[in-house]
Amino acid sequence: MKQLLTTVIVSGIVLLIGSCSKDAVTGKTPAQAIIGKWDIVSDESFSGIGQNNHPVNYTGQAGDYFDFRADGKLYTKETAVSDTLTFWFTSDSTIIISAFGIALNGVPEICNIENLTTHTLTLHAAAVITPGGVFGRKAVLRR
Repeated sequence: MKQLLTTVIVSGIVLLIGSCSKDAVTGKTPAQAIIGKWDIVSDESFSGIGQNNHPVNYTGQAGDYFDFRADGKLYTKETAVSDTLTFWFTSDSTIIISAFGIALNGVPEICNIENLTTHTLTLHAAAVITPGGVFGRKAVLRR
């Protein structure tokens, strides 16, 4: 009986340790793994209002980047356009980035963190259908 109890306790500890939210590739939490500079592979979004609303599919060029800093700042550069945004994590699989996707009533959209590895990251703000058109964004990044 003692041996069975010991086996159950050890198994439980192994399950708890194994279930910590760490990226299997980097050994870091998603919040730690995202920090740093990422090249843009593609950035899909929507532009325009009403009848002029249309998808925009951008393919990253040399020199384009998303640079996540530990202080919650995100520096971006696409073509000649540079921007400084803020970000914060709402969970290990979601992040809020100011001005990424649509802001409804002044609240930025939650982005899903997908395909996070040492070298790949996808940020996906789901498409939202409004009277003014469809809005959403998906950025595929690599390093």
